Amino acid sequence: LYMFEKIYNNIYYIGLVTGKYFKRIVVWLGKNIRKPAKALSAVFIAAFFMLDKFVLKAFKGIGNEAKTLFADVKRVSANIRKIFKSNHKEARQQFGFYAKKAFSRHSSLFSFAVNLVAPILALVCLVMCVNYWKNATLALEIKYNGEVIGYASDEAVFLDAQDQANARLLTAKAANSTEQTLIKPAQYQLKVVKKTDLTDSAVICDNLIENSDSKITNACGIYIDGSFLCAVKNETDATSVFDKILTDYKTDDVNAVTSFVEEITYEQGLYPDNEDTVWDAEKLSGKLHSKKTEAVYYTVKSGDTTSGIAHANGLTTAEFYNLNPGIGENIHVGDKYLVSREVNYVRVQVTKTESHTEIVKYASNSVNNANIYKGTKRVTTKGINGEQLVTELVTYVDGVRVSSKEISRVTTKEPVNEVVQVGTKTYGYSYGSSGGSAVSYGGRFVWPAIGATSISSGYYRKSGSFHGGVDIVRPGGQSTGLTIVAAASGTVTTATYHPSWGYYIVINHGGGLSTLYAHTLRGSFKVRVGQSVSAGQPIANIGSTGNVTGPHLHFEVRINGRRTNPMPYLR
Repeated sequence: LYMFEKIYNNIYYIGLVTGKYFKRIVVWLGKNIRKPAKALSAVFIAAFFMLDKFVLKAFKGIGNEAKTLFADVKRVSANIRKIFKSNHKEARQQFGFYAKKAFSRHSSLFSFAVNLVAPILALVCLVMCVNYWKNATLALEIKYNGEVIGYASDEAVFLDAQDQANARLLTAKAANSTEQTLIKPAQYQLKVVKKTDLTDSAVICDNLIENSDSKITNACGIYIDGSFLCAVKNETDATSVFDKILTDYKTDDVNAVTSFVEEITYEQGLYPDNEDTVWDAEKLSGKLHSKKTEAVYYTVKSGDTTSGIAHANGLTTAEFYNLNPGIGENIHVGDKYLVSREVNYVRVQVTKTESHTEIVKYASNSVNNANIYKGTKRVTTKGINGEQLVTELVTYVDGVRVSSKEISRVTTKEPVNEVVQVGTKTYGYSYGSSGGSAVSYGGRFVWPAIGATSISSGYYRKSGSFHGGVDIVRPGGQSTGLTIVAAASGTVTTATYHPSWGYYIVINHGGGLSTLYAHTLRGSFKVRVGQSVSAGQPIANIGSTGNVTGPHLHFEVRINGRRTNPMPYLR
């Protein structure tokens, strides 16, 4: 109960306050609106009195004057009709007298009528003029051979129609060689016409041809790249010829798109009715199957080269070889080679997708190996090339590939990279009873034998004899079993037996340089053919196999297979 009493008291208080302020607002509006309202009412009253005094009073006067005039007319009209029946001339005189008297007596009424009616008539005339010119336009009325053939918005429309007509009637000269002007000059003058009467250049062109002196017919014109070729009786005859050409190039590939390189358009209209202009399907087919340009061949002359022939004919060497795929490295005087292909009158392009596989070469990764001597490489993982499937959008023109654009590339087989172990081990050997290590004396090669430092027979050329290398032995003898090392890094190409050299080894060092090691100990080969060796790496032991008088190492240096003095390489 307390809560409801509280709500009631609040509502009661709000009502009292609202009534108090509403009363104040009404009083304020009364004070502030009263004065403007009085002033506005005074203005309206003054305006009314002025209207009553100057306008309504005038209208009242004019109305009274009109009543007097009508009463006078009614009074004299009976008398005039009576006189008119007996004497027309006197009746006309009396009518003129009364009319003059009426204008004189009621001049204010007639002045008011003129002042009121004249502006209204002027406004009506203005509206009619505006409406007339709004729906009308100025145009050129074109007359040709005495006939109106259309209305052009300006002279440019007619000139365009005239050019179109001349282009369509151009071949009419062949039928009448004396006809110099196909479309004669037309006459035109300025006319006011409706906008709907305007004629475009295409209609005017047809009307020019229809009213010309040339014999014309309705046919379908064929245009190639915008140039007129001929006309046929109906469009079906034309399209069937062109469709037959495209059919010859269609393939089983459903995605292939076949079309003409040139833009072929058909235009139904009026054309000269002569055999030079209107063809049948057979004549059209013969023209389309003809050559626009013939193939060009070049006859080889003395001193010609393939690059020179290509350059002289505006080709690259690659383009020249593409034109002549069977050409060999040598050309001969009198040979004929294609330098420009024949071009068909209309060319057919076929665009289709083609796919081919491309090889992805593997990479070679080198890994250092401290267990292999320097200069030695070993392939631990053989490299395998990868494959990618490449899809291209290829365009052929008359069967010749002219362009391609790659649209996708998918790897179908990942390449396997080659892994090569590269030796980093340095040389410094101890070889049992022979002892020692590979050494260099400042030359390009290391010394080829450990512990054998004497030369028993050097490199020489004498009359009737030739020693192509040096024989290396241990000072004081006992050379058998000493270690033979590779003089430089390379690949073993020979490790076999020869009656003169005994067991010998040949190492290829690249660049045409190789070394030979002969008379080695039987069973001492430490390398095999195809193996890579490092400088100073043991390859065999000194022996006395072959044609020898004692144990030693016969060492040779060869350049491109020819023996040369080894000492400059050893120092």
